[in-house]
Amino acid sequence: MTDTSTGAPCEGDDVLARWSDGLLYLGNVKRVDGVKQCCLVRFEDNSEFWVLRKDIHSSLNMVLLCHYCHSSCLSYKHELNALPPPSITGYHPECHTPTIEPEADSDSWICRQCVFAVATKRGGALKRGRFARLMQFMKLRLPYQLSSLDWDPQHLTNQQQCYCYCAGPGE
Repeated sequence: MTDTSTGAPCEGDDVLARWSDGLLYLGNVKRVDGVKQCCLVRFEDNSEFWVLRKDIHSSLNMVLLCHYCHSSCLSYKHELNALPPPSITGYHPECHTPTIEPEADSDSWICRQCVFAVATKRGGALKRGRFARLMQFMKLRLPYQLSSLDWDPQHLTNQQQCYCYCAGPGE
């Protein structure tokens, strides 16, 4: 059962895991590595991969937690438009990048993760339309602090596995 105090998944939990294409896929946690902050997840096709904790969402979590700080959240709930419920994530206005403006309409507002999942396609990103404009705007602000990343001596990889404007694990 998911640890409701931290939102961390436990062995046996059904989860939604973000893949390198930016979309979330249903899987089951087989092992948890607390030191590396990742979980071994078995997906519906029986493939198994290690997925970073930041890229795992508990599909049965009844507590709305902020996607970034993992504390209780009541504002800016957003159903990921690429998935059916119960894939609900919350955001504190100050945690989301870019910061959510007070006048933002929570019914039409779209989170960063959904913008990148919808706007990036095989062969390149969308060039026109609402999602293309939102992605261009969001690319101007990184969702992490460069100074907070712990790099290896050659400065090729970082412990948090945050790269580029999407903060994804890279390829």
